[in-house]
Amino acid sequence: MTERYVRPDVRALARAEGAASDERVLAYARAVEVMRERGPEDPTSWIAQATLHRERPRGTWLFLPWLRMHLWFLERIMRAAVVEGGGPADWALPVWRYADGDATLPGAFRAPALPDGTPNPLYRPDAERAPGMNAGAPLPAAVTSPARALAARTFSPGFGGVPAGPRAGGEPTPPGLLELQPHDGVTAALGSDAALDPVFPLHLAQVDRLWEAWRGRGGGRANPVQFDWTDQAFMFVDADGRARDLTCGQVGDLVNLDYAYEGLPLPARTERVLRAGADAVPVDAWPGGGRPIAACQGGGVELGAEPRRVSLEPSGDRSAATAGSRVYLCLEDAEAAGVPGSVWEVRMGGDGAGAAGRDAPVGTIAFPCRCASRRFVLDVTDAVDELRAEALAVSFHPALPAGFGPGAGPAARVGRVLLTDG
Repeated sequence: MTERYVRPDVRALARAEGAASDERVLAYARAVEVMRERGPEDPTSWIAQATLHRERPRGTWLFLPWLRMHLWFLERIMRAAVVEGGGPADWALPVWRYADGDATLPGAFRAPALPDGTPNPLYRPDAERAPGMNAGAPLPAAVTSPARALAARTFSPGFGGVPAGPRAGGEPTPPGLLELQPHDGVTAALGSDAALDPVFPLHLAQVDRLWEAWRGRGGGRANPVQFDWTDQAFMFVDADGRARDLTCGQVGDLVNLDYAYEGLPLPARTERVLRAGADAVPVDAWPGGGRPIAACQGGGVELGAEPRRVSLEPSGDRSAATAGSRVYLCLEDAEAAGVPGSVWEVRMGGDGAGAAGRDAPVGTIAFPCRCASRRFVLDVTDAVDELRAEALAVSFHPALPAGFGPGAGPAARVGRVLLTDG
């Protein structure tokens, strides 16, 4: 039987040893150093693996399985380096569980030197990492909380995103809830070139762990069964330098791989991934494509270090929204300049005098890199129901404390803000 490697909580390792770094974290540091010494033409080098993350299928239901494959092969590359350096043969990638009460950067990544006084490969200076991270400032829940993602009952649309490919008219697909938060939010908070940060794989492991935690919640939560998802394959380079591929259907079930997460039970093997008539199972309509019921008038919204608030003018009788339908806030034609820390909490409230201070959070949007034409769709049904008799407004608040976020100039722009009925 294949040995199962257990990915531990990086803070639990430190608590067990009574220090910021334990044997397995030190082994990780040495493996990072080994990979950094490899040339960029080597696909097992640190720079090559970091660059690979830029090729992820963003904004689609393929994002989570692609990330799991990427992380699995990266872990195998790192384990080979750990073992070659005399480290534990059962080494597994630690997890940065920032949503579990302590959202500060783990101490092993903030120390400039290792316990023996040599430079710490896990450390990045303030010029390469958001200064607040090294100072021990915690990331806020608006960036780290997976609550909205875990509450979703369907993988697509919702938790994992929608099928790949642009919508009719060329509109980009919105990211799935877990990709949006915490993946994009924490990635943006880490600063420029986040994928080069040694803590980044631990962040990806947290995202992957949350996928498994979501499946374990039951209530009908399950991966897609459509062939377009289960049969989609991606190719990666293994620790021995050979190219290998896996399918989304294979990696969607952890029992097909060789690892588990500390504190999460390994689920029973899925009886059948592919079911008769799988392609006949429709994917629910993409959210945010319904009838516009209100919109912000004007030329868009510039986002920066100060909160911005815009009014939504009804485009019809909002009270005549289809009974039982969901209401979505669509933020379209969003662009970012690639400024580190470009994360905003989105809130909704009434548009009357003095209402701004009572806006309720409805989601977070993040720009982890320079990007053009992103589309965000947030389910705001509950917020709208509470405010149905009032004029509505949407506000954007920097989600990160001082030292993390963008400077005085605009860091992003949302071209259109509208509410849709379904």
